[in-house]
Amino acid sequence: MGASNSSPRDQDRPAGAGASANESAGASACAGAGTTRRAVITWAPLAGSAAFFAACGGTPGGQTVAAPAPSQPTVELRYACSAIAAQAPNTYDDARVKMVEAFNTQQRASHVTIEWKSGIVQAVTAQVAGGDAPDLVHAHPRDTLGLMVNGSALALDPYLIKEKKNIPDVTSAALDYWTLDGKRYALPNNYTVQAMYFNKGLFEKLGLKTPDQHEKDGTWTIDIYLDLARKLTSGTGETKVWGAPFTSSALDIQLAFIWPFGGDLWDKTATSTLLDSKESVEAIQFMADLTGKLGVSPTPDEVKTLPRAVGGAISTERGGMEVLTTDVLGLLTPTTFAKGMAPMPKGRAGRVVRGAPIGIHLMKGSKQLDAAWDAANFQSGLEAEKLMLQWRITVPWHKSTLTAPATANMMLPWESAAYYTESVNKTRPTAYPPSFVDINRLYGTAFAAVRDGQKSAQLAVTEIRQQVNDLLKKK
Repeated sequence: MGASNSSPRDQDRPAGAGASANESAGASACAGAGTTRRAVITWAPLAGSAAFFAACGGTPGGQTVAAPAPSQPTVELRYACSAIAAQAPNTYDDARVKMVEAFNTQQRASHVTIEWKSGIVQAVTAQVAGGDAPDLVHAHPRDTLGLMVNGSALALDPYLIKEKKNIPDVTSAALDYWTLDGKRYALPNNYTVQAMYFNKGLFEKLGLKTPDQHEKDGTWTIDIYLDLARKLTSGTGETKVWGAPFTSSALDIQLAFIWPFGGDLWDKTATSTLLDSKESVEAIQFMADLTGKLGVSPTPDEVKTLPRAVGGAISTERGGMEVLTTDVLGLLTPTTFAKGMAPMPKGRAGRVVRGAPIGIHLMKGSKQLDAAWDAANFQSGLEAEKLMLQWRITVPWHKSTLTAPATANMMLPWESAAYYTESVNKTRPTAYPPSFVDINRLYGTAFAAVRDGQKSAQLAVTEIRQQVNDLLKKK
């Protein structure tokens, strides 16, 4: 369960990267394949979670379970979700439709219909302004922060206080991603943390100690990570194998190394950047050098030769190590090599882990707020979490589930419940300022110059420092 330096929902999927890449209704819907995010697909009704699991292959021989006809729902809820051009099977993008179907099956008093949106903040903001607000909005906190800032999203604190079963069991970090001025604006319904996944067969072939062995020996550090990346890299052209994954230029994804190096993006008030601090500069230069100087990570042009940037090299058995989030582990399912996992390597600041939750907002313009809350709370509850854990696209976001034996039993043989638990406990919520999208775009251009060897990290961040600070102060 586990972030490449990029993940389908973690960045603006670059052309050719296929960040989140392949596109039946009916009984095969739970297989996790063939569902696009641009179309709402309705499957045969399933009677409760037992039948839902049965239709997903939970009964002997894969037999289906007949379900009674649902009663006519009395409330119709509109659910705006981020849309992309394509998706990979067996990932969270694929499962989102199935989660809505699970709700529609079990919550007979209301019915949810997905509305796919490109540029979700702008699209929803326009709907709100036109008096046609959706009831629910679903997206990454980076994307929906704008709805919190412009007042479209509803602060959920009154609901959170009243909910005594689900909310007290949710880890605080999973809620903190949607905090603004001391108020919380979304419920998590998926949670992933960064972890290191590796081609165990390649390590064995080269006689190298694996990351999990280093972790057990107390030597799993960023220095060891770099040493292994160098030793794993070999070949040229179509036969090249990279030891390290493609490094995204997305600022929040780069926290994978900026935080362990001891750096950060901005101060606690998010009014002044810390990208030019000694620690941040060192981390940025390190990530850029993986590609430009050392050649252990694919260049942007080399990435284009791979099926996808996320899990691209390792999923084609041309990579040694990959930093992934749980929701994209389906990319490794077709691979035949022996796999392994380890937590993120430690830096001078220790092990600091970045997580990537997806959340659900209620819109102020909804005329069905209580029903919308019920839908959001269902998707954030233990039953929804259980479904996603079975699909292997999340780590637990409930305290009671994190160390439960049943959770470990759902994992693949090469995954480690202990590593996931530690990573969840060491996750630091990312602070997204209102101007993050603009800052991220500015930084992306600067980082590309460092990766290409045109500028040092120190020079690149010094040149944009004032612009970043101006954007941080912009309301």
